[in-house]
Amino acid sequence: MTARPLTIACLLYLLLPCLLFLAGWVQPWLSWPAGAALLGAVGWIAVQCPDRELHLSRRGILPLFLLLLLSTLWVMSCGFDGVVAQSGDATVRNAIYTALVQKPWPLTVEGGCFIYYLGFWLPPALAARCGMNATLALQIWTLLGMWLALLAVTTGYGVRRTLVFLIILLLLGDMMNWVNRIYFRHAAGECLLSDDWLLFLDPQYTPSCVQLRNTFNHYLAPLVMLGMLAGKLLPARFSLAGGALVLICSPLAAVALLPLLLLKGGRQLLNAATLLVVPYATLPLLFLSGGDGGQLALMRPAGECCLAVLSTAQLWARYLLQVSLVALPAWFFLKPWRHTSWFICSMVLAAAMPLLWVGLWNNEFIFKGAAVMWFCLAWLYAGAWCHSRRRRKALLALFLLLSASDVWGQLTGGLKSFTCHSAGREANIRNEWQGNLEQPADKRAAQFRGSPLLPPIFKF
Repeated sequence: MTARPLTIACLLYLLLPCLLFLAGWVQPWLSWPAGAALLGAVGWIAVQCPDRELHLSRRGILPLFLLLLLSTLWVMSCGFDGVVAQSGDATVRNAIYTALVQKPWPLTVEGGCFIYYLGFWLPPALAARCGMNATLALQIWTLLGMWLALLAVTTGYGVRRTLVFLIILLLLGDMMNWVNRIYFRHAAGECLLSDDWLLFLDPQYTPSCVQLRNTFNHYLAPLVMLGMLAGKLLPARFSLAGGALVLICSPLAAVALLPLLLLKGGRQLLNAATLLVVPYATLPLLFLSGGDGGQLALMRPAGECCLAVLSTAQLWARYLLQVSLVALPAWFFLKPWRHTSWFICSMVLAAAMPLLWVGLWNNEFIFKGAAVMWFCLAWLYAGAWCHSRRRRKALLALFLLLSASDVWGQLTGGLKSFTCHSAGREANIRNEWQGNLEQPADKRAAQFRGSPLLPPIFKF
């Protein structure tokens, strides 16, 4: 067996949401030529991608089984069917998916344009509109993305290293979360610190395990893209064209991918495939940039996540703490990889995300960018693990355990809420909006409205 079928499957996974967006939201006079150019670019990339032989020995069957099993359990922990409790973010995401299944495309909300990162839901929503069970369609699409990303990684470095990578990707996170978890557990409702110091000790990095559970619609497309790069399925010169395919699923993750794509591709990025993708790439940018949002605001004078209460010294100390928690362990453990694009990209994101948080309170970018950063670091730490001696492995294992508070919280929460009874499953599913996007009493609904730039090219 060769790697080409897997390469094509990954490209199709990224391509299908783009084509459905063009068909459902863009006027035919523009969607047809843009779609044709996009198909031409992806076809050209598929032909140029390396086609090497894949070998799976008997010794690799068990690691492959464990890899697929662990990733399946990870996906199922999102709580699609209520076996475990869903994240609070599912209130919004369930409503979006339900609306995409039941209502005409393009979606509207309160008579206005619905503008959001909807690409990920389009393929399963189409399958549900054609008669497939909606929950099953979403589960399969999510699981397919996870499997494709991990299988893409195996083509470059084998199953065993990919299994190590997945375990590290699940564990990596912010060590400061242990401080928060222990503090709030022992405080028992009594606030022993002032509000500003509570904020100071809450750096707000989200590891990828929680990112998948909370916002899998953002996470899967960049994960497939990163898997192709890590497994060397996608030549670096085509990485910018491939990154454009992520836009409609997660524009902020696509922005976070840019440092890696630019470093890997260099001057070779300007090629026929990239130029063919440009007409398509402008359309999701015009569509999404017209949203009213609500995720980006100046530092809030009151309310949750209010950084305005911190002094200037506390803000910069907090910023240095956030960067140090990522950069210092990486600098220590990843010395042979310091000059690689993966390391440089992760350090750029580690420095940029909290800086934006300090200056602009951007809830979206710091979480979506963190998903890219943790992937880059997990990939490098997997290499460090495989090439380290026993003493260094012990230190790395200790660091990983100290950074695993988020996955620990996710695991214990899932076990507590696990149920197979229909009543319990219904209680686990977040459905406050009852599948309705029109929720004027909920401030999150504001981010769904807007008017795309150059509205005549869209079907609203």
